[in-house]
Amino acid sequence: MGFLDELKEQTRALQTAEASGPDAETLARNRRLANGACRLAHDYWKELCEQLNLIRSPCAARYVIGGREPLDGLVCGNFRVLPQLKLLPGGEPLYESVLLAWQASSETLLRIEKEHPHDIDRLRASLMQAGIQPSEAPLRNATSGRLQGTTFAFKPAVSASVRVTPLPDVGKVRLSFINIDQLERVDGEYPAAGLRARLLDEIGRWIVGQPHRVLEYAANIKRFQH
Repeated sequence: MGFLDELKEQTRALQTAEASGPDAETLARNRRLANGACRLAHDYWKELCEQLNLIRSPCAARYVIGGREPLDGLVCGNFRVLPQLKLLPGGEPLYESVLLAWQASSETLLRIEKEHPHDIDRLRASLMQAGIQPSEAPLRNATSGRLQGTTFAFKPAVSASVRVTPLPDVGKVRLSFINIDQLERVDGEYPAAGLRARLLDEIGRWIVGQPHRVLEYAANIKRFQH
């Protein structure tokens, strides 16, 4: 048999293995691990919310709107856990996701003026990423009345979150981190068996601005930023 024929046989074997997928026992184990990881995150985050809502710590994140306008003096609060699940016969929860959400906010009213269309669009995109809904008004020249830009007015209230989504067939979970330390979304995959108290502790440290190693454990990291 020639070298090319050997490669073809290896390819056919790999394709057959991929088509057959994991056996029923492995699949059931993977699903238990993924669901168990979500339940652990749910329980851990409920307690974390109670503590952080009492502390109301200053926000350690560096949020910059439109690439130029920093949001200072924010306080973190309104921590809450929002699970998506259904109950199986017998009352066992089957998780679709678990969301830990909070806001970094201030009562200071900000006004930002932008003239160039590119700057206006960039500011709108940053505000959308932050979850802030501003009021907009035309900016006109004081002498001629000519339209020369847009004024944005808003009270800073940045929406931040961590979402865990089970990947039951492969025994993993996907974690999505939104606006943790800047206006950015970061996705990463973790073995379901690895989502334990140690990793959840690291996520908590990231939220309050302490050094952390959350992304060191992740695979398939993807970043999305305006």
